[in-house]
Amino acid sequence: MQLYFYMCANLQGVADVSRLVNIMLKNNLVLTRESHPTSDGKLGPIPYQGDILAFVQSAYHSGTTPNPDKLISSRNPGFRFKAITPIKYHTPDIPRYDYITVTCSGITLGPNNNYFTGLMDFRTTPELSDTSSPYFEEGAQFLVQLGIDLYESLRPRYGWLEYAPHDFPSLATVRVEKELNTLYWGNYFGPQYVEKYGSKFLLDSPCWRKELLPDGGVFLQLSELYTQPVSGAQQRMLQEYFSSRGITIYADNPFDENHG
Repeated sequence: MQLYFYMCANLQGVADVSRLVNIMLKNNLVLTRESHPTSDGKLGPIPYQGDILAFVQSAYHSGTTPNPDKLISSRNPGFRFKAITPIKYHTPDIPRYDYITVTCSGITLGPNNNYFTGLMDFRTTPELSDTSSPYFEEGAQFLVQLGIDLYESLRPRYGWLEYAPHDFPSLATVRVEKELNTLYWGNYFGPQYVEKYGSKFLLDSPCWRKELLPDGGVFLQLSELYTQPVSGAQQRMLQEYFSSRGITIYADNPFDENHG
């Protein structure tokens, strides 16, 4: 499950990364930098117990020759760190991994050229997919709230929450405020997009959850459960409502009975 934020007003350096790390800690995540094999053959992440500032400094890199045209590059200033979620597999459930983790990374090239992404890994063994996890829904709900907390800190222009979307907006699309063409399970509209579409249009939509955010942004969630996606009459109602703005409902949820 992936959380993605574009063009964040508060993501420009190591101080902002430090604030992200503290949000993780407030949400009961445990920082980790490495793992080790345990006696039963599982992989056990090692909780980080050192100084938080040292952790942040190790996660952040200042880059060498920043290049806004090549955002995915080790030459750009950015960060990467991993945290253990409070969601733990019970011992009989799995043969290898005990914990579900979130890997956070991003580029910090200023508010017009940055992004944040958080990827939650549910895989119990290399052979099984994330969606086979009995804790997938719990993880998705955890990311919804974590996303709202991160949104309030990062103040992005736009963000989404979805499982492995095959086609999502590029930073260039969001930068010039082009029309968004897809509504995902979770959607974080910053004030610029709220102004573009209208708060009434967004808050009157037939989405399951509609929330006005403190900075004037809007959060929309299509259905209560990710593992029970909208379908039938509800899906048609959503599609009809958003089609007036050229927006389609994301149709590749792996739990949809028509998927694949």
